[in-house]
Amino acid sequence: MGNYKLILEYDGTDYKGFQKQPSLPTIQGVLEEALAKVVEAESPLYAAGRTDAGVHARGQVVNFIGSLKTPLQRLPQALNSFLPPDVIVKRAEEVEGNFNARRSAVSREYVYYIHRGESPPALFRRYVYHYRGNLDTDAIENALEYIVGNHDFASFCRMEEGRSTQREIYEAELSFWGDILALRVKANAFAWMMMRMLVGSLLEVGRGKWTSDYFNEVLERADNSLSGPALPPHGLVLEKVRY
Repeated sequence: MGNYKLILEYDGTDYKGFQKQPSLPTIQGVLEEALAKVVEAESPLYAAGRTDAGVHARGQVVNFIGSLKTPLQRLPQALNSFLPPDVIVKRAEEVEGNFNARRSAVSREYVYYIHRGESPPALFRRYVYHYRGNLDTDAIENALEYIVGNHDFASFCRMEEGRSTQREIYEAELSFWGDILALRVKANAFAWMMMRMLVGSLLEVGRGKWTSDYFNEVLERADNSLSGPALPPHGLVLEKVRY
């Protein structure tokens, strides 16, 4: 019996999010089906982040307690043979008994990818949000400075009863890959819909509809009726989780 950590990559397009739901395709659902073939699990599957429907991951982390039916070094290959091609296990390792993929995480890093151009991309349309028009990237970078630190992000998330909207952002930056803008945010944790609403509001700044000072005012007022529109899920990727 051991505690095992898996690093996952997946295309979330055809799934209703990570968390298992009856009669609906989910990442947890297909992973548990594969696990049942090669391990005897004694605990639920814990995940670092419950990504929403349509959101992707390059570095999702999960763990479970159980007994392996195959050597640890062969576990990724064994699981991948039972998983659909849009979900893979990249690595597997045994960890301390008190490790928990969600509670032990010290930071999560999400990136939202935006494609700029007259026409949407054909080859990677499932992984970027297409925006036609000019964006003031300097203004976006100025607005990003306001979110670093400990804040109440109620203006940029969907409220969940009994859950705090206080989060600490360690890093926030904008980078450029040709026609692609990548908005990267590293935080201790993310509230529900926080990244998609945050980036949607930053686009309001880039479009010139908001000033960066107004963006900060919305942040401080902690009222999600003031938020810009939440962007679609397909541009969002859970990139890394650190422990």
